[in-house]
Amino acid sequence: MYALATFSSGNHAFNLCRILERKGYVFEVVSTPCQIAKDGCGYCVRFPVEYKDLILKEAMANNIYIREIYRIVPLFSKYKYERIY
Repeated sequence: MYALATFSSGNHAFNLCRILERKGYVFEVVSTPCQIAKDGCGYCVRFPVEYKDLILKEAMANNIYIREIYRIVPLFSKYKYERIY
């Protein structure tokens, strides 16, 4: 199961993804779904939900503010997003 971390700036999403890649983790930056997008950033980081604590730890260590984290729940023909942070 996957999750999405949203940010107040698209640069924060790319910056966190680059930091994690240097440490050997490969996550992807994707467009924020319109169901969860707030005004501002259009990008988020998609990652396996098991890595939530790693994402939070690395963001905090690098002064990157994570707005929210959502679990992606697949439904019949679309996705539902459950806020977990």
